[in-house]
Amino acid sequence: MKSLKKIFIAICAFFVCGTAIFAYGGNVEESQTTVTGHIKYYGNVPFEFPGFETVDGAVYTLRVAEDAKFTLKDVVQAQGYLIELTGTVDSSQKNGLNVLKDGIFVVSEWKQKK
Repeated sequence: MKSLKKIFIAICAFFVCGTAIFAYGGNVEESQTTVTGHIKYYGNVPFEFPGFETVDGAVYTLRVAEDAKFTLKDVVQAQGYLIELTGTVDSSQKNGLNVLKDGIFVVSEWKQKK
């Protein structure tokens, strides 16, 4: 009976520690990143969506930050030009319908390169 009680306590301790470790990892703040590349469309009509291919070969789905002073439509109008995006990479959502291989790039600033 005592060994069963010890095993039960050990299992409970394992789950409490495991939960604490994984809960801490979700609070890491992502830093700003600047990437250069081109806007490209992915998918098929009527399910196409804009993506961004960097000069390094990374491919991101585009989103605009909630506090941005521009829309996704403003950024996409620069298709065909070399542009520079500043923002964060949300790599936690690597699986999904409209998520490209390197995750989601949340744009906070952008400019067209000359």
